[in-house]
Amino acid sequence: MEKAEFFDVCSRVFSQNGLGGYISDGVLEKLHALCVIFLDANKTMNLTALREERQVIAYHFADSVAAAANFSDGARMIDVGSGGGFPTLPLAIVRPDLEITALDATAKKTAFIARAAKELGIYNVKIATGRAEELANTAMRESFDAATARAVAELRVLMEWCVPFIKKDGVFVALKGKRADEELSAAKGAMRALSCELIDYDRSTLIDDRGEKSERATLVFSKYAHTDKIYPRKNAAIMKKPL
Repeated sequence: MEKAEFFDVCSRVFSQNGLGGYISDGVLEKLHALCVIFLDANKTMNLTALREERQVIAYHFADSVAAAANFSDGARMIDVGSGGGFPTLPLAIVRPDLEITALDATAKKTAFIARAAKELGIYNVKIATGRAEELANTAMRESFDAATARAVAELRVLMEWCVPFIKKDGVFVALKGKRADEELSAAKGAMRALSCELIDYDRSTLIDDRGEKSERATLVFSKYAHTDKIYPRKNAAIMKKPL
């Protein structure tokens, strides 16, 4: 896809999904460069099943930026299970005021995020390589204003991985799909145990350049008390018996 066509498709997809306010010439330049870097790396690293620009624009870029309005100005946030850099890299591009730590257990993935950020001139991204349930018991514990995660795990598992990183009065933003209602219902015990309450639940439809539609949900939780020191548990316990 030529750059001019990429700009046109990206602008159209963002606009039809209510994200047109984030588009500028500078943002389009960086998103195009990121797309090139990402798809090139994907040939050898298997970062995603998506192989063409139009898919990346809708299902990685727009889908990530949909969370952008949920973070306060200048927030220090962590993206748990950042994988190939989503939502970290698109969020860092459209919200340069945020300080985003990309956390993933796979070193080759965090290395890719670090390289991409450097090549793109994105200076508000930091890297953490390791397991969430282990790093949440280091100096990183309750040190972030916000946490987010996208396409990582079931909500009640995800909450135990993410919430311990957040300060009291911070927020956890979970990006989910069509099973969001079911996962939210099952996560009531996790909400109680981790001192969180749901403060916003936005159901939406992501529309790609060909008019295909996908159900999306953004769940925002507020943390009203410090996390009990017993959480997070070891991962075997989290997976065997979710809260």
